[in-house]
Amino acid sequence: MSFAVDEISIAFENLQKKYEEHLPKVDPDLIWNLLYRKRENPSDDPIFLVEVFTKPGLDTEEVRKYILQKTGRAPQTYDNGTHYVTNQKLNLRMLKEMSDSDDVLEIKGEYTERIGAFGPSHEHRENAQVGRQTAGRGKPPG
Repeated sequence: MSFAVDEISIAFENLQKKYEEHLPKVDPDLIWNLLYRKRENPSDDPIFLVEVFTKPGLDTEEVRKYILQKTGRAPQTYDNGTHYVTNQKLNLRMLKEMSDSDDVLEIKGEYTERIGAFGPSHEHRENAQVGRQTAGRGKPPG
């Protein structure tokens, strides 16, 4: 019994290392959720709300055109052009391409089941840390 539990823990740790090695900018929960959905239906790419956080200073119109060309969906843009949100079909190759981009800082997402009107639901990791650091100090985060 103990060996089986240890084996599962080791496999999980190895999987986390592979996530970090090959998709370092992607939230591990997004990867797991995508793999789980693909396991249920391998022939179809599931639809996710994908949130991409980028470096500041990019040409938002060029980024919008690129995302539209790649996904067929026009992104919503937030946070002064550093946070792009789309509802799109998703697969590991797409995540890899996004993660490999020098302009991308972080990728998060949620399974949506179908294309709908969902807005952003995540903060970039650095923004979330600032919020936690200032919580309880009498001043708002950010």
